[in-house]
Amino acid sequence: MDSSTPPPPPAPPSPPAFNAPAAPQVVHHYHHPEKSGGVAALLEVIPGLFQVFGIGHMYAGNVGTGLIFMFGYWALTFVNILLCFVFIGFITWPLCWVAAMIISPLTAANACKSR
Repeated sequence: MDSSTPPPPPAPPSPPAFNAPAAPQVVHHYHHPEKSGGVAALLEVIPGLFQVFGIGHMYAGNVGTGLIFMFGYWALTFVNILLCFVFIGFITWPLCWVAAMIISPLTAANACKSR
């Protein structure tokens, strides 16, 4: 054949030896402060007096649950306002509010303990 054929490609470099010093690894830790269940419960009860629930859940780190409590209670309130036109809402609205005032702080305080 031809004497001008290209030479074969060079061999790949060999891997480093096992006893080669490794680069130091830096580990960053962020300390999450402990959330207080009492603060979460207060953040549910105090705004709950003004028909706003879910803030304690957001404080505990459960933003989705807090938004569900907030908008779910407002939707329930809207239905109860409509039920006030047939007078049953005057019974169901306070019952829903009392239930939310009991359930929401308890679940927010428990959410702080589980994290």
